[in-house]
Amino acid sequence: MKPRVLYVSKPIVPPWHDGSKNLVRDLARYVRAVAPRVLVDDRPGRAEALAAPQAALDRVYSTAGGFSPGIMQNARVLKHLLEDRDAELLHFVFAPNTASSGAAHAALLARRLRGRRVPVVQTIASRPREWESVAKLLFGDTVIALSEWSKRQLLQHAPKAKVVVIPPSAPVPPTISAEERRALRRRYGLGDGPIVLYPGDYEVSSGADTVARATGKLHALRKEISVVFACRPKTPRAAEARAAIEAKLVADGVASATHHLGTVDDMAALLQAVDVVAFPVDDLYGKVDLPLVLLEALAVGTPVIVAAGGPLEELVGARVIPPRDPQALAEAVLGALAADDEAAREARRSAYRSNYTPEAVAAKHDALYLEMLKR
Repeated sequence: MKPRVLYVSKPIVPPWHDGSKNLVRDLARYVRAVAPRVLVDDRPGRAEALAAPQAALDRVYSTAGGFSPGIMQNARVLKHLLEDRDAELLHFVFAPNTASSGAAHAALLARRLRGRRVPVVQTIASRPREWESVAKLLFGDTVIALSEWSKRQLLQHAPKAKVVVIPPSAPVPPTISAEERRALRRRYGLGDGPIVLYPGDYEVSSGADTVARATGKLHALRKEISVVFACRPKTPRAAEARAAIEAKLVADGVASATHHLGTVDDMAALLQAVDVVAFPVDDLYGKVDLPLVLLEALAVGTPVIVAAGGPLEELVGARVIPPRDPQALAEAVLGALAADDEAAREARRSAYRSNYTPEAVAAKHDALYLEMLKR
C-alpha cells in the first residue's frame, strides 16, 4: 500500500489561476510513489474538477474561497489536522505568514502530543512579506523553495533550515488553430500586427510601468506593434494603479496602441495569439517564483522576456533584461520578434519539457517523500 500524503493548502478547486493551488492539483494527478489526499470544499463535482482519480478528497472547506482563506476556513483545516489519523506525511503548500505558520505550528505540536508525529514538508509557495523574519515562519522538516534565489534568501535568514529546490510546473495548454488564433484577436480587437503581452499586475512591482514606458519606444520604431495588459485585479489598489498606467500612455501619445483586458478567461489560448510575453517584474510578492503563465508560454513556444535580479532570471528559455529598463525591454522585444522562427519556438518548448512538466516535478516530489519516509 502506498504511503498516504495529506496536502494542506487552499481548496484545490477551480478556477485554476492560483499558483499554489495548481501545484497541489498537478501533484495529486502525477505523483506515483504515494497516495495523495487533497482538501476541497463540500460542493458536488469536485472529483471531476480535480481530474485526479488516485487522489482522495477531504471535504474540509465550506466554500471555494479566494486567494486567502478566511478565519473560519482556516479553523476547519486546523480541526481536520488535529483529527487526522491516516496521513503518513504532511505537505503544507502556502505563502508563509504569521497566522498560517502559527496555526501549523500549533497543530503539529498537538498532533505530536497525541503521538502522531509524521514527516512534514513545507513548500514556500510565494515569498514572505519580509525575508528577515522568515525563520519563525518555517516548521517543515524539509522546506521546498521554488527557485535557487529563494533558497539563498531562506538560508541567509534561517541557516538551520533544510531547504531543497523543486520548481513549479504547468500542464501543456491545448493547442489552438490558426483560425482560433485569428478569432481570439478579433474578439479582443487586437488587429493583425505583432502583439506584446504583459500578464502581470498593475499595482505590484514596476512591471506595468516598465512596459508602459517601453510602449512609446516600440511604437516609434514599429507602429504596427500593439501592447496588451492582461492584469487580473487582486487588491483594492488595482483600479488606481491601472488609471495611472493609462494616464502615462495617454501622455506619451500611445494609448491607441494598447489594450487593457483585465481578467482573461482563457489565458492559455491568448498566449498562442500573441507574439511576445513581456514580464519585467522585479517584485513577485503574491506570486510563485516562476509564474505559471510564463511556463505555459514556454510550453507553446512563445518568446518570454523577464527581469534579472530575482527568481525570474532562472527561467530556462527566457530572455533576461535589467529591471526597470524600458529601453532594454523594447530592444529585447524587437530581438525576439526578429529571431522568432520554428527552431527558436522548439527550443523554448524543449526547455519547458526538460524542466517544468507536471510529470517531472511530481517525480522530484516522489523522491523527496520516499527519502523522508525512510528517515
